Amino acid sequence: MTPHGSAPDQRPLRPDPEHEKSPTQSGIFIAFVELFGAAFILAVGIRFITDPIQPDAVAYGAFVLTAVLLIDAARRLFRISTGKAKR
Repeated sequence: MTPHGSAPDQRPLRPDPEHEKSPTQSGIFIAFVELFGAAFILAVGIRFITDPIQPDAVAYGAFVLTAVLLIDAARRLFRISTGKAKR
């Protein structure tokens, strides 16, 4: 018991609403790496689709992977811009 006759407050402190996450914590660099990777994989896909000797299945796979990376990067950037990104 404290001198005032009550137990100390054990509730956790709420985080400061003014404190923003750093770019690393919010995942902005992962989004940029995804965009860079999508550009690289798109270039590989174009290379495979334009060369008649190379198999077209690799190019189509590269295009699908590029689309997935672009969608994930857009989703991640949207979550960062709205402040819904988790720590």
